[in-house]
Amino acid sequence: MSESDKIKAQLVIVTGLVVLYFIFESRYFLIAAAVVGVLSIFIPVAGDLIVKGWYKLAEVLGAINGKILLSVVFFVILFPVAIIAKLGKKNPLGLKREDGDSVFVDRNHKYSSKDMENVW
Repeated sequence: MSESDKIKAQLVIVTGLVVLYFIFESRYFLIAAAVVGVLSIFIPVAGDLIVKGWYKLAEVLGAINGKILLSVVFFVILFPVAIIAKLGKKNPLGLKREDGDSVFVDRNHKYSSKDMENVW
């Protein structure tokens, strides 16, 4: 990671803590923002450790949130739609055939020159 990226990450952390201060009106967020900012400026090694910790936290949260969000989408959207589709139509794709063992459908159609225009 370049120095510019580290400085940007430190600035984002400090800005996020200041925003949290304005949202929750807790002075601890402002103190934490000041501590992170001062440490990042005067002790670059500490600032680098803060950024590494921030990225590790983001990695863990990303792994957890991905699983949670995909589970919520599955159970809130996909599962009810599948149940409704299963209750509504018995054979929506026409894959199960009662009268024979083929899924092909005979089409008695005589092709003309009109069929070859704009085939796409």
